[in-house]
Amino acid sequence: MSSRPLPSASGPRALPPASIALMVLSALLALIAGSVVAASFPRAPAAPFRVLVYSGSALAPQDVVRAGVDAVRELGARNGFGVEASDDPGVFADAELARFHAVVFNNTSAAREEGSGLGEAGRAALRKYIRAGGGWVGLHDASAAARDWDWYEGLVGAVLDRGTPVQTGRIKVLDHAHPSTVALPDLWERTEEWYNWRTNPAGTVHTLAQIRVRDGITGLDEGVDHPWSWCQHYDGGRSWFTAGGHASSSFQEDDFLDHLLGGIEWAAGAKPGDCTGTRTGSFQRTPLTTSGLTDPVDMAVAPDRRVFVAQRTGELKVVDQRTMKVSTALDLAYTPDTAARSDGLIGLALDPGFGENNWLYLLRTDTSGRRLALSRFTADGDTVDPASEKRLLTLPGRRSTSSGHPRSSGSLAFDRAGHLYAATGDVTLPLTSGAPNDLRGAILRITPQDDGGYTVPEGNLFGPGTAGTRPEIYALGMPNPYRVTVDPVTGTLLAADNGADGAVGHFRITEAGQAGRPYCTAGATRGDADCAPRVNGARDGAGEGGGGATSGAVYAYEPGNLYRTKFPEYFAGKWLTYDPAGRRFTTLSFQREDQAFSDPRFGPVESGELQSVNGVFEDMEWNRPTAAVFGPDGALYVIDAGLAGGTGQDGGNEGAGVFRIDHVGDGRLPGAAVTTDRDNGSAPLTVAFTGAGSGLPRDVPVTYAWDFDGDGGTDSTDANPSYTYRTEGQFTARLTVTGPEGTTAMAGQEITVGNSRPRVTVHRLPDGGLFRPGDTLAFTVEVTDDEDGDRTPVDCSRVLVRSAVGHPGPLRPLKNSPGCRGSIVTETGDASLPGPHRITVQYTDGGAPDAPELTGSTSLTLRTGFQEAEQFASTGGAHDGAVAGSRAEASAGRSLTEIEAGDWVAFDPVHLGSLRSVTVGATPCGIGGTIEFRAGSPDGPLLGSLPVPGAEGGDEAVSPSTALRSPGGGVRLYVVFTNSAWSSEKPDLFTVDWLRFHGPGAGQAGAR
Repeated sequence: MSSRPLPSASGPRALPPASIALMVLSALLALIAGSVVAASFPRAPAAPFRVLVYSGSALAPQDVVRAGVDAVRELGARNGFGVEASDDPGVFADAELARFHAVVFNNTSAAREEGSGLGEAGRAALRKYIRAGGGWVGLHDASAAARDWDWYEGLVGAVLDRGTPVQTGRIKVLDHAHPSTVALPDLWERTEEWYNWRTNPAGTVHTLAQIRVRDGITGLDEGVDHPWSWCQHYDGGRSWFTAGGHASSSFQEDDFLDHLLGGIEWAAGAKPGDCTGTRTGSFQRTPLTTSGLTDPVDMAVAPDRRVFVAQRTGELKVVDQRTMKVSTALDLAYTPDTAARSDGLIGLALDPGFGENNWLYLLRTDTSGRRLALSRFTADGDTVDPASEKRLLTLPGRRSTSSGHPRSSGSLAFDRAGHLYAATGDVTLPLTSGAPNDLRGAILRITPQDDGGYTVPEGNLFGPGTAGTRPEIYALGMPNPYRVTVDPVTGTLLAADNGADGAVGHFRITEAGQAGRPYCTAGATRGDADCAPRVNGARDGAGEGGGGATSGAVYAYEPGNLYRTKFPEYFAGKWLTYDPAGRRFTTLSFQREDQAFSDPRFGPVESGELQSVNGVFEDMEWNRPTAAVFGPDGALYVIDAGLAGGTGQDGGNEGAGVFRIDHVGDGRLPGAAVTTDRDNGSAPLTVAFTGAGSGLPRDVPVTYAWDFDGDGGTDSTDANPSYTYRTEGQFTARLTVTGPEGTTAMAGQEITVGNSRPRVTVHRLPDGGLFRPGDTLAFTVEVTDDEDGDRTPVDCSRVLVRSAVGHPGPLRPLKNSPGCRGSIVTETGDASLPGPHRITVQYTDGGAPDAPELTGSTSLTLRTGFQEAEQFASTGGAHDGAVAGSRAEASAGRSLTEIEAGDWVAFDPVHLGSLRSVTVGATPCGIGGTIEFRAGSPDGPLLGSLPVPGAEGGDEAVSPSTALRSPGGGVRLYVVFTNSAWSSEKPDLFTVDWLRFHGPGAGQAGAR
């Protein structure tokens, strides 16, 4: 049986900046080794190189085949490379193929084994040629051959399923760096036979160009992401394919000839070009820190690659990539009342001259807790002196504390001229915000001065002295632009605005004005973007932390940048956006120049219009990305704020972290991960370390170097060592993992000696409990601190409660008891949407004489008694689980569909407590069946079941109920769908819209 090999791993290995000298040596060794391994097939072409054009068993008409041969001959004559043409399958022999640097399959099905195809010997020769570093070029019908040969399908990238009638359409050229597409227009109008693929190759190859399917091309079925031309490193060689070349006239077009020439030159190794930029697995995420973070919202990377992180709670963190040490540079010491509001520390930017002046700018709530301030501070190493503040602006007004609003936005960005843009959104403002004398709900533009003041540059919306206006305003009409960014090359301002109703607008702003230029608004599509925020495929409500697409960064490619794993030139000029709610990243490409078209269906497009929206990093899982910036090294840095409102043992959000994303192409960086059995306690403290999760795939050997005390030395080279700390203080234990080619990765872990983290427990509210909107949820907080013990009462002012279902009530000490109490008044109506709502509680102790403060925390999840069925935590079963499908008649526009026997959905956690029963809203559109409620697993203890009739009795919605038996605590609740009479030839069972639980709720004694 043949099999499809993995893409080639022979591409350049990723090296960190510290290994530049080693990189040069490794590259020379690789060239030497490559010449030995591939001695029988030329790998790096001399001048001139040679190309074989093969047309045996061509499917296309003979005039098309001849036109292809003549075109390649002419390209060779004009560009100095040799061309031989043949339709004899005997040319596929080792000695013959050794003379060529690339083989062009000219509209041929010659790869098939039977008939006049290559045969077994020819197939073996082609495979050997590619594995030795040869190049392959495929034109149009070359994708129609060898449907029985998986290896060849992998070489091509995709096999033809069916073609469309010949018609005119347009191609979106995505890669303007590759030699085969560098000279092409952004939108390429062509008359073609368009191909559908048996399996869409997007993600397995690097897509150079896509079909613009929304032009209305009849017969296309691949969706928006429909590749037309691509390239890849495959099984040791290079493969380039274009779906063009259907007609002989194609080979008379200058653009198509440029396209073909670049493909041949790249496949032959004569011209460089990255072919990994859009391929899944080409990027590697490295965690820089995943502990001690609480609500991180913004970041900036210094010239020395230190990462500054702003937390809404008021701390400015610094991550040093050389030592992996995480420091708190500044703590604004917000009170719990201030931290509960929608502001806090929300914006961060480094001065363009930060490498010399150490100035950084913060947008934050001031000490009054009622105003927003824009100030400059001066950093001294990894600390920032609060006394260095130079305040530039103070914004009036008090921001929202309501859980019904998304978090208010705030963002800072410098342009190349030194102007500072400040987005000052306020969700309490009306959607039509635009008061010319109100600095809120606007984007400001000022020029900071060395003395700590600012001037207003020319070209803002209102001239200085204009009555009733503020000259600082640059753009109006965006109540909540969560992030803004500036294209570092063009200076264009980009913003994504999130309205209180969940609608999102993308804006590209080239001059002062009203709301810039939206690409989509109110969730309506403009161009190729669908910008409505989504969770699990469904539109998301306005939740904590903001939702919807957010403005990331624009990449400026620097050829002279020596960082080996910088992003490729493919990303130059593309706008990277991300969706905290949908947990995804996309790139937006824009028209580089005006274009007109011959087909009357296609109107002219202007420079700056949206051209394409494409996913990226789709193999990476995120919780809630909230900031993404490119560093000076060309790597991407991302903040994942973790689960909304969640906390970890150390006081940070669950899943929160600061990450670096490197472009590794066909290579791989080693991973580094540190886990410990403890990270705090009294001296002497013995800590067991493990490097589990470090290294390289397939057990490639690596070495370990541990520095436990932060002195720069190597204390152990074991994979799983232990170390005893005898001195009190805080230490950064650092692990360095080195791969066989000198590639390295580092990870760090803070160890606190002389202080123990307090333990926090919440009483009266069960994790997974259910409530009704409008309920008052009372709770008690118990804190245990080993150092304080019974001698010192817990300081309840240091307890901070955050909630997505309401805001904290006053916390006060319990009489004669070490703890605190409070209550959360949940809101009625849409403010308390169905779904999980998290409550977090944290307590920071007073530290010790030689050890810093530590934060302990806990979290729990509450749910409303009414649950939308599609808001499940997971799904599965014998037939891949249910699907959240659009249904106009459903309560939230979506229902569980594709339900087959054995499928299930799970909600986690759920604490049934004293719940008595459940009602399910379903539609009997299939053969019907039974819904079972089970604890812990799909075949766990049965808590209750109810029948849903089949469609033969009508398709009107039904709402059957069943009594529930409580399992006695919190569980993962499985809703299982069964019908022993179902088979794959029969319809689905039914659809499910919602679930309503009945009985006393969390913290309540009354019944529903």
